[in-house]
Amino acid sequence: MGKQHVAVIGAAGQVGVPLTRGLLSLGHDVTIITRKKQQDTTLADFEQLGAKISFCADMHDTELMADILQGVDTLVASVPASKSIIEQSEPIWLNAAMKAGVKRFVPTEFGCHTQAIEMGDGEVFDNKKRFHDLLMNSGIGWTLFYNGGIFDYFLPNLRYFRKITTFGDLDLPIYTHDIDDIGYLAALAVTDDRTLNMCVQVDYNALSQHEMLAQLKRNWPDYSFEYEHFSSEYISAMKESAGDEVTAKKGSETDKERWGINYAIYVIGKLAVFNEQTLRTSELYPDYVCKRPEEVLSDAQFVFEG
Repeated sequence: MGKQHVAVIGAAGQVGVPLTRGLLSLGHDVTIITRKKQQDTTLADFEQLGAKISFCADMHDTELMADILQGVDTLVASVPASKSIIEQSEPIWLNAAMKAGVKRFVPTEFGCHTQAIEMGDGEVFDNKKRFHDLLMNSGIGWTLFYNGGIFDYFLPNLRYFRKITTFGDLDLPIYTHDIDDIGYLAALAVTDDRTLNMCVQVDYNALSQHEMLAQLKRNWPDYSFEYEHFSSEYISAMKESAGDEVTAKKGSETDKERWGINYAIYVIGKLAVFNEQTLRTSELYPDYVCKRPEEVLSDAQFVFEG
C-alpha cells in the first residue's frame, strides 16, 4: 500500500473527520473538496496537517469537479446518504472522477451491507443499489466500506431516548464500533490494493442486544432503567406506512427511510454480511486493536449524558 492521492468530500462530517485524520496519519496526499469559502476549524486543522483545501462553488459542475480531481487516485464520498446525494450528486461526482482519470470511487455507504440487501427492503438501500449499478458498469474501480453500527447509536444509552430502546430480534449479532476506529479503518481500506472492487466489513465487535442489556445491568445494578421495545412486526409495518417527515431526535433520515434501516438491521439482520465479495477487516488488519463495547458501557458519560 504505497502513498496515494485521496480526495474527500465530507471531510468535516462524522465519518469524514476520523477518515481524513487517518489518511493524513498514514502519509497520503489528501485533497478536501468543499463548498465553503470560509474554512471551519476542522478543515483549518487538516490544512495545518498537510491537506489541500479545494473550494468548489458548484459541486454539480462536472468540469469544475474534474479539474479538482486531476491527479487523484481515489475519491471518497463521506457524506450523508440522502436521496438527493445518491440520485443527483454522486452520479455527477462519478462522471467527474472518470473524466479526471481517478482510479477508485468510494460512494457513501458507512452502514448496512447494501449489496446484500434486496430491492424493496428499504428506501435508502434501493437508492444506493441503483447507484451501485451505475458505478459498477462505469469501468472505474470501487470499494464499498461497511462499518456496521456506531457506538453512539447502537449501544444502549439514555442520550437519544428517554428509555433504553431496543428493536426487533434481540438475538441478532450487532456489529458496532467506535467512530475513531471506523474512520481509521476506512482510511486503511480505501487505499488498500486488496480491497479494489470489493466490499469491506468491519467485524471486530459483535454483541446481541440481549448481551448489551446484560452488560448494562451488570455495570449499573442500582439504576432503575426504563425500557421500550419495537417489535419486528411493528418495524415491518412502519417500513411500509411511514411518511417523509423527519421526527427522530437525532439524524436526518425521513421516517420511512429510518424504519427501512431498522428493518434491515433488526429484522433481516443485514447490518453486517460476510460473503465471497466481502473482506473482513479482522483478516485484512489482524493486529489492529479497537475500542471494545465493554469499555463504553461502563462509562457513565456515555450511558447517561446527552
